[in-house]
Amino acid sequence: MSTVVDDICELLDSYNGRDKVVRLACYTFKLYGCLIGEKPWQAAGSRLSNARMMLRLFDDIPMIRHTYNYGLGKHESSKVAATLGVLANMVDQVFLPVEKACWLHELGILKLSTETADKLEVFSTALWAASLYISLIQTIQSVQHLWWSKDCLEKSEGGSDVKQKLDIRLVLQMVTASKLCLDITHAVSCLPSGCLWGEKIGATKIAAIATTSSVIGIAMYFAKKRLLK
Repeated sequence: MSTVVDDICELLDSYNGRDKVVRLACYTFKLYGCLIGEKPWQAAGSRLSNARMMLRLFDDIPMIRHTYNYGLGKHESSKVAATLGVLANMVDQVFLPVEKACWLHELGILKLSTETADKLEVFSTALWAASLYISLIQTIQSVQHLWWSKDCLEKSEGGSDVKQKLDIRLVLQMVTASKLCLDITHAVSCLPSGCLWGEKIGATKIAAIATTSSVIGIAMYFAKKRLLK
């Protein structure tokens, strides 16, 4: 029992861990509110979503440091991986101030025309979807690399412990890819009608997709903690 409590406290003590928990609560409330037709539950989910956005307001400096430390990705195993890493950093770096601009407009601090504000909101959502898509490509590359490593290990008759860890990492990466597919479905559905499947998925299905993704995210946290010791 104490181990479970310790794990939960450790999850909540970290920024990323707490964000995962708040995200799960956010979309669970929204899903429940959609299912029973109660707007207060949906409003509670929206408040939690706003809380996550408030915390992201201070992510610029850590993101700048990460982008600077990553550089041109010279430490990556291939030029493709380095290019994807640089592109991902650029997209995430641009997303943060764009999201802040949208927030300032909603508060009435930043004066924008309705047309400009709408375009900025769409641009913010498109950056979110693009970031997820790049992450999916990176994850698929990682899966391919793990498959290659596994084949090489089998040919060289490597140790069983190494093979087992490779199998675990492979499964975890495949689950990560599935989660990213759910997140991409969610992000694109928030785009205006005419952009792929934008606005074609109902609020209940979107909430269900996001809730499932959130559950997977927390499950992956504990799985990595347990299986990749």
